[in-house]
Order: sequence, then structure tokens, then C-alpha cells
Amino acid sequence: MKPVYAFGEVLVDALQNGTVTEQGLAMPQAVFYPGGAPANAAVAAARLGARSLFIGQVGRDGFGQYLKTALNHYGVDTRYLRSTDAPTPMAMVTLDDRGERSFQFYRQGTADVMLAAHKLPNPAEFVTGVVHACSNTLTEPGIRRVHIGFIDRCRAAGNLISFDVNLRKNLWPDQTNYREPIQSMLKRADVIKVSREELVDLWDGDAETELVNWVFAHEGKAVFITDGANPVTLITPTARHQMPVPAVNVVDTTGAGDAFSGAILFSLCQSEDPDWESVLALAVKCGAWAVGRAGAFPSFPAFADVQ
Repeated sequence: MKPVYAFGEVLVDALQNGTVTEQGLAMPQAVFYPGGAPANAAVAAARLGARSLFIGQVGRDGFGQYLKTALNHYGVDTRYLRSTDAPTPMAMVTLDDRGERSFQFYRQGTADVMLAAHKLPNPAEFVTGVVHACSNTLTEPGIRRVHIGFIDRCRAAGNLISFDVNLRKNLWPDQTNYREPIQSMLKRADVIKVSREELVDLWDGDAETELVNWVFAHEGKAVFITDGANPVTLITPTARHQMPVPAVNVVDTTGAGDAFSGAILFSLCQSEDPDWESVLALAVKCGAWAVGRAGAFPSFPAFADVQ
């Protein structure tokens, strides 16, 4: 089985879980879950049985050590996790009464965006596998150059590239300059996961057709389009499939998309040309499992759970 290399941010998700009252003042309280989309995907793939490694950077602070411990605890190899004096990033996560989350990021000058190219492993020297990335390491010019350069080296070394758009507009400096950087990654990826909502942000007009034409013109293998509780769409160069999402009791949607991505990564580790409908079925099961539990890492299923 090929390894998974997840590249990008790992951060603390401070998930509000009620209030505590002292002297008449209601104060919010939170649980500090490990998170970050590529780190989540690494854990989700590891939980299913993949050999999973994380590539990124945390601060030399308590949160940074905690995140390294959490990744190791869930079976992710952290040999390529670097550290720096910059702080570890954090996201404040609030949930509405349907379990839908909203984020407030604390990410100015944090360790993940300060990662330098010379701290990255040489793709020509590690075992060829599947490299997974998301868009949050495209938001600023410095880390964008590092991100694109690393992905290009990974492609040249024969790795498959997986990309989850995972657009968080409030991380982009003017919240409108994300199209070109994200589209530059879409032409580099073999497998893409994107939400229906993100499609509308990335293209005008018939966004699905624009995406598909763009991806397959650059020899992509598959596109997965999620749409909340609506059916998931899978498009390959030769076919288009849809699969309904099972009805579940939604507790927290944090990490559901990453559980979906982890299932894709796990499948790609076994075959570069898998049965795509079977990949879709596993991914849908994993996403549905994750929304029934709080947080990201603790919510991801083992392979037996979704069988």
C-alpha cells in the first residue's frame, strides 16, 4: 500500500461547548480539539488503515506539542512536522442548532504560514505515494510559493496529487483573490474534492462544466462534488455518478469533508485507478459517520466502523 503525505496546516479547533457562570457572568467554555483540513485528512486515512504522514509546521508552544502528540496518537507519522518560534494557529469554532459550524481564525504570522521551502522533505527521496493538500496554504504569497513549488516537485517525483478546495474566504486578505491560486492547484491535481458552494465561488456561469473541462484538460482522474445533505456527484473522464447521503443525527459537521477525503486517500493508496463508485460509497459512509460525533480527529471511523 502506498503512503499518504498530507501537506499544510495543523491547528487547534477551540470548539465552544456551552458556558460556565461565575458571579453572574456567563462565560463561554471550549474543548481544544486538534484540527486543520490536511491534518484531519491524514488522520482519517490512518484510521482506515493507510500509512499516513503529515508535512507542516507548528509553534514551539504547548499547542504545538499537543498537536504532534494528537497526530501520533491517531497513527500519523510526524517525522516531517517542523517547529518554529511562531505561534501555533487556532480556530474558534461555533455550532448552530443543526451542528453547522462557523470559524474565526487566529492565523496572522503563525507557524503554518511561516513554513520555509528548505524545511520540506525532498519528494525524490521518499517513497512514492499520494500527496494531499488544501487551499489554506495558498492564502499568502510566501506560503503559496512554498505550496506550489512543493506540489510541483511531488508531481515530478511520480506522486498522485489530491486537492480539497476547502475554501475559507476569511483567510484570504481581501476575500476575493482566491480564484487564480486555487485554479492553479486544480490543474495540478489528479483527484479533486470541492463543494457545490465552492464551485459557485470559483467560476461564473455553469460552474460544474467549467470545473470539469478545466480538470480533465489537465489530465485529472476524478472530481468529487459534495453538497451538504444532498447527493454527492462523482465525475470521471468517462462517467458521471450520484450517490445520496444517508440521513444521520448531525452533532458537528467539523471534519466531515476531511473524513470524506481520507476515504479517497485510503483508496488511492491501494490503486491509482480504483473502482471510483466504490471509492465514492466509502467516502460517503465516512463523512456520514463523522457528523454524528464532535470534533475532527475523534470523529473519524475505523474501517470496521463503516463496514
